[in-house]
Amino acid sequence: ASFRKHTQVREYYGKQLLAKYIKEYSGGEHDFEGRGMLVKSGINDPTSSPTWETLLQDNEWAKTTKLVAKPDQLIKRRGKAGLLAINKTFDECKAWITERMDKPWQVETVEGLLNTFLIEPFVPHAQEDEYYICIVSNREGEELLFWHEGGVDVGDVEPAHVEEGGGPCHR
Repeated sequence: ASFRKHTQVREYYGKQLLAKYIKEYSGGEHDFEGRGMLVKSGINDPTSSPTWETLLQDNEWAKTTKLVAKPDQLIKRRGKAGLLAINKTFDECKAWITERMDKPWQVETVEGLLNTFLIEPFVPHAQEDEYYICIVSNREGEELLFWHEGGVDVGDVEPAHVEEGGGPCHR
């Protein structure tokens, strides 16, 4: 098996959708800026677009904000696989991504090339404040799944919820 190559709603795009609609659909109760940068294969090619320089120019906030970098490729348990760079500067994220970009990586029994990453602001928080949310597409349409526990140690969310007598997460 390899990392999923089918149509993907990346974490980056999901957060952009959340940022666009959360305030409207929550009646103004919630707001989310959705600051993030999608870093794709080719970023190290000075003739490509964007480059590291243009990415930073377009995201001035990244110059003064501690950041998180991670693959954005539908990989479960990224933290346990050593695929999270946390509380880093932009230059540290750049170096971390460059070391991994277009390189084979194995996560559990799945191997593939890492070619898309997300850089976003680091938000210090307690483990109990972390949640899990995902979008699942099936024949009936799309389902938004939510679980009250998230983070590196979340494990398999759907089986945990089923064991507690629910369906596959909260819908």
